[in-house]
Amino acid sequence: MTPQNDNDGFADQEERAAAWCLRIAERPLTSAEQADFDEWLAADERHGQYFEQMVAAWQCTDAIAELPGFLSLRAKALTTMENARSHNERSSRSLTRRHAFGALTAFALTAGAGAWYWAESPDVYATTVGERRIVRLDDGSSVSLDAASRMLVSFTEERRSITLERGRAKFDVAKDPLRPFTVTAGSQSVVAVGTSFSVELLKDQLRVLLFEGQVAVVPRAAAAGAIKAGRPVTHTTKQLLPGQELVADLSSGAAEVLPVEADRSLAWEGGRVDFVDMPLADAVERINRYAASPIVIGDAAAGRHLVNGVFDAGDTDSFVKGVTSLYPLAAHEEGGQITIKTVNSGIAEEKDRP
Repeated sequence: MTPQNDNDGFADQEERAAAWCLRIAERPLTSAEQADFDEWLAADERHGQYFEQMVAAWQCTDAIAELPGFLSLRAKALTTMENARSHNERSSRSLTRRHAFGALTAFALTAGAGAWYWAESPDVYATTVGERRIVRLDDGSSVSLDAASRMLVSFTEERRSITLERGRAKFDVAKDPLRPFTVTAGSQSVVAVGTSFSVELLKDQLRVLLFEGQVAVVPRAAAAGAIKAGRPVTHTTKQLLPGQELVADLSSGAAEVLPVEADRSLAWEGGRVDFVDMPLADAVERINRYAASPIVIGDAAAGRHLVNGVFDAGDTDSFVKGVTSLYPLAAHEEGGQITIKTVNSGIAEEKDRP
């Protein structure tokens, strides 16, 4: 009888360690929960060992932790454990915890082995140059799709997943705690439950702006590379608050979070293009979403000038006149496109060379 009791106690503490790991990964602990966690750790030195084992297992799955299927399983596991606790069903709770953590581990191993596939072909939504549209998704979420943009949408009972392939989109997400809403763009994933945010994909940059609620921005490439090389995952998830914008360099992976004026950032939905200290090369990408005659940057020095101001979408002439009057730049149109380059660009290009 005693060995059976010992085994039951051992299993119960492992399950508690798994539960704490799941809870801490899901959200910050409340003050009361932190006190309970500290008390549990202090009660037996083996509790810390159990918890470290679970953390190690969690780190091994961190590369796919941002996938919506994983997030959904994690949320369901937490919900099930809470329901079991409230009804004081110890034996049922123990079995449920084992099943939930086992399901998460099995899912992680399957995904880590490369067996993550779309359940079905995603829906494709796209706009042409100068076109904007509002898309109503099956879950009640709304997407404002900017000009020259394209996204793939895949919803199942387990996940709500969107891939932004180009352009910009604003998402007003319907709340569904068991199906987190994930937008992947470039090397980043933006994870939310119910909130309002925009994602913009430029050639070398990703911009995520939060209007309401809370989102996490997860760098997927760094995590996947660490797992493949057998190294611990050490990447940092960026948490945004309303009125903040994350600007990430897609080449280096460097990212910073900046305060923004949300109202100005929504100007594009009203047919205006707004710039705040944006390099000309990036500003041109935005303008070209509406331009009948695309703009081309003729030299690197020209692309580094900072642009400020609000322009009517599609009014390429005003934009070109504005930047060429403010900076030592010249523009000429040829072959259906407008080239902007530095005056005496040959000298500028010479300075750019190492």
